[in-house]
Amino acid sequence: MNITIFDEKRGIFQISLHEVTQVLPMGHFFWLDIESASLGDIQVVTTALQTSEPMSSWLQRFGQRSRFEVVDNRARITVFAAGASGLPVEGHVLYTPSWLLTVHNGAGASMDRARDMCKTLASRVKLDPAGVVLLILNEFMSSFGSVLDAADEALGELEDQILQEPKASQLQQLSLLRKQMWSLHMLWEPQYEASKEFSLAVGTVPEMSEKAHYFQDYAEKIADLMDKIDDLRQRANEAMASYATSVSNRQSQIINRLTVISAIFLPLTFLTGYFGMNFQWMTDHVQSRGFFLFFGVGLFVAFLTTTLLLFKRKGWLGEKARNHEQDPKNRSQAGRAELTSQKVEPT
Repeated sequence: MNITIFDEKRGIFQISLHEVTQVLPMGHFFWLDIESASLGDIQVVTTALQTSEPMSSWLQRFGQRSRFEVVDNRARITVFAAGASGLPVEGHVLYTPSWLLTVHNGAGASMDRARDMCKTLASRVKLDPAGVVLLILNEFMSSFGSVLDAADEALGELEDQILQEPKASQLQQLSLLRKQMWSLHMLWEPQYEASKEFSLAVGTVPEMSEKAHYFQDYAEKIADLMDKIDDLRQRANEAMASYATSVSNRQSQIINRLTVISAIFLPLTFLTGYFGMNFQWMTDHVQSRGFFLFFGVGLFVAFLTTTLLLFKRKGWLGEKARNHEQDPKNRSQAGRAELTSQKVEPT
């Protein structure tokens, strides 16, 4: 268990559990942060802070829904941060005019950044203790930025790979990304709704009433975060559709090649079957080497050459399509057409 105190006079320092009652600052605002504590440890701290029910029992229960509430001049908030593995970590924030208590299991990096900012802005914290709550909330939300950046990078690589060579493993990764984004959406949607209501209720707390518009801005930041999450989820869906299209195109190419091969050998098969019927006239008259070269070799070569020339002229062998794509003029025309299509028409 780690217990860290931010004191506006003494700065940042750590204490042990048995030192809580002796070391807690009195007469001015302080922030007490508890990480990876047992239920008994939290009970000791809440007793030292004279925290009554239901606040003390709420701090100990994890796995709760998002909570932004004001009760008896105290604000209690349940928020989430991205842990070291990228998975959400639940945190409890309890604010009173005299002190701030945070309890979590694995959000130490976010708390360290918030404490460093408090240390830098120590003079402002002394005048505005409620601002520390906003610092913590913003750091918790900002911790998901690296998660979304990693998802965006992974999604971009998968999109490129799918266009080059679609594989079943890519579809599995896309499915995991989509599930991750959906879980983040379901995590932050209740936060957004609760924070909007909280920005109205916070006006009833005298020490926080001036911060009501800041909490409204915080709700808007959550909306922006949800938009990014939804955009990534939509891109994952589009990438999965692109995967299906790429696989279908490859299957179509294989079928086309098989069709061309079948069409090439179809007349040859016909000739083989026709001359293999052993007509009596053919048996009696086709006996010289010239007849053999004409019927047995010449007709086959002529049919094969004619078929290949016909397919080449029609473009079925793929040469025209490849030449058309590789032509710099065609590429430049296609690029200009794409840029033209992206222009916004004046209203």
